Amino acid sequence: MTHQAIYRRFRPKTFDDVLGQEHVTRTLKNQIMTNNLAHAYLFSGIRGTGKTSTAKIFARAVNCLNNRDGNPCNECEICKSILDETNMDVIEMDAASNNGVDDIRELRDKVMFLPVKSRYKVYIIDEVHMLSKGAFNALLKTLEEPPDHLLFILATTEPQKIPATILSRCQRFDLKRIKADIIVDNMKKICRELDIKYEEKALKLIAANSEGAMRDAQSILDRCISFNYQVDYETVISLLGAVNYRLILEAARAILGKDINKTMSLVDHILGSGKDLAVFLDELIICFRNMLIIKATNSPDNLMRISEDEVSEFIELNKKVTLDDLVRIIEDLSAAQAECKKALNSRVLLEAKLIRMLHEINHVIPDELVKRIERIESIIYEKNQTGHPVKEAETKPIKANKVYVNTDNKEVPITLVKDEGVKEKGSEIKSENKSDQEIFDTIKSKWESILKEIRSQNAGLQAIIRESRLVEVRNKTAVFEFDPRFTFHINAANQPKNKQAFREILVRFIREECQVEFTVRNETKQETPKTTIQDVYEDLKKEFGEIVEFKQED
Repeated sequence: MTHQAIYRRFRPKTFDDVLGQEHVTRTLKNQIMTNNLAHAYLFSGIRGTGKTSTAKIFARAVNCLNNRDGNPCNECEICKSILDETNMDVIEMDAASNNGVDDIRELRDKVMFLPVKSRYKVYIIDEVHMLSKGAFNALLKTLEEPPDHLLFILATTEPQKIPATILSRCQRFDLKRIKADIIVDNMKKICRELDIKYEEKALKLIAANSEGAMRDAQSILDRCISFNYQVDYETVISLLGAVNYRLILEAARAILGKDINKTMSLVDHILGSGKDLAVFLDELIICFRNMLIIKATNSPDNLMRISEDEVSEFIELNKKVTLDDLVRIIEDLSAAQAECKKALNSRVLLEAKLIRMLHEINHVIPDELVKRIERIESIIYEKNQTGHPVKEAETKPIKANKVYVNTDNKEVPITLVKDEGVKEKGSEIKSENKSDQEIFDTIKSKWESILKEIRSQNAGLQAIIRESRLVEVRNKTAVFEFDPRFTFHINAANQPKNKQAFREILVRFIREECQVEFTVRNETKQETPKTTIQDVYEDLKKEFGEIVEFKQED
């Protein structure tokens, strides 16, 4: 007998053999035992989770002559003929290669014939999402009014591509990714049956790389056995093209120690040995993820790529790093991984990213860093206001509040510097008792500086405010006017958050508590009467040009 692949040799024969899908197999068994069958089923899930295997078991179970608690006996004439693929009543189709309208029309003509020797005629259509639109329409009528002897089992990895009219006529079962520990236990069983020696950490690495697909894990296991007649860690590393976990751990230790020379040397060694850069970064990110899980939960239960002995090494490494540092490192490495996929020279980009990241890692306590920033901002603020340096002890406390604005669909942090003189949540400021005219004159004289300050904090708000014009100050309320054309600007300016941000900056500049109001210019209103000879002169000049001269008698 020729060699048979492990995933075919150890294919499940009964519902009880299907691992990790109890929510599906239990329901199907109950339907068979109570004779409460639907006419169409849909099995969906990622590759290698048991969709086709479950469909074949189901086809045998509904036709089995000696059904045992919903499971096929696999010994009767019907079961054996289906297993040997000689039963004419169980037809398996691949929709990827039979996806045309004519293929489904031919199927539709054949389903009307009664089964030859089985109870049900079963059609298993694999990768059903590959059918064309016309083929789905041709199948729809048969699914809507099927003969009593007909049973459809559809399998797909992409159920979202199946029309809703088809989905609504099927009983849908979603098969889950299989847990890593279940995959490891199954591989142990296979190795014992084949009398193959194995290392448990090698099986864990295979399970981690299978991503929940049992067939993928069995295929990797088959390659390892063919290569070395045993399953050890180094063999798995070599066949998967992965990086030795000891080297990854050493790289993580160098990064945490800010050892640039060591980090660059390890990168050169790993990439020089022919390992893929994307694989290296993925392994490094997972290494820090493992550290993060242990640090945050103090439980390594979900860490399937490392043995229990290696957990202690992570715990020791975690003593040298904070939770925030781990999160930042993972974010930086993930960003580097995404950029490296697009770069022409990914190695150079990776090395540059790693060097910059190592320089940025610092262990200053965040609270102390915030205090230092506040102290420096306070000194700068006072110097800008008074025009001369001030002693640190004389500075006013500054609050640095971080807000986020949307820039090109990305959230960008902006630090808003506020002095405690600004009224906030009922607090009072020291009033200089300026008159309305003094407030008006101050705003006019400092308008450009005010706009620059707004721009430094929120460029979008500055673009709105600069289209307005200060028209008056009444009862310590600065009234700004917009042209009627700027409907968007007036609405945006009157939003509470924008209005409050502008008022706080304005108060800071005029050193006086003041409210703001935004209005639309009334085109029909009378112009303010000219009160000075200078105003009259300006109007005449506009009307008659430079021929008008202004002479003021002594």
